[in-house]
Amino acid sequence: MSLTVGVDSYVTIEEATEYLSAHYPSTEERMQAWGELSESDREVFLRRACAALSQLSYRGVTFEAFQPLPFPRYFYPGAVMAYRELIAPLAYLYPELAEVPDDIKAAQIEEAFELACPSSDTEKSAALNGAVQSYSIGHLSETLRTAGAGTAEAMLKSGVAQKLVEQYVGGAYEIL
Repeated sequence: MSLTVGVDSYVTIEEATEYLSAHYPSTEERMQAWGELSESDREVFLRRACAALSQLSYRGVTFEAFQPLPFPRYFYPGAVMAYRELIAPLAYLYPELAEVPDDIKAAQIEEAFELACPSSDTEKSAALNGAVQSYSIGHLSETLRTAGAGTAEAMLKSGVAQKLVEQYVGGAYEIL
């Protein structure tokens, strides 16, 4: 099963490889590991990264009521989805908003790269998002982590991907 852009991925394998080649030296151990992966393995990691990105809560509304992925989105005030149609003032003036932002595509690639070829970001993510928040030895105390579930820091292993999506995540929600 190959990737389908707009259904289970924001990017193709070729776009991911081109992005990584532009941002990481070919001599880096992680890039060599990426190059050794089969095409089907790269698809799996890109699919997993897209699924992780899809679990986040984003500002705005989707452009289509039943689109499979969270992007493209409309972020400006007054936008709502009604009767399966985007009701957004002046949306037609901004056709570029109907495109998936480059930062979201890059975040998917960075997360897939981190999943496929782990760096210290994976270790940091495991430490920051583990079940235990703090503990002490004297008089035995342990605090379990309860907050942060669903945040970019909890859902994404790549620090770069977390930074790329932070401008799109969270915010207030309009209740109708």
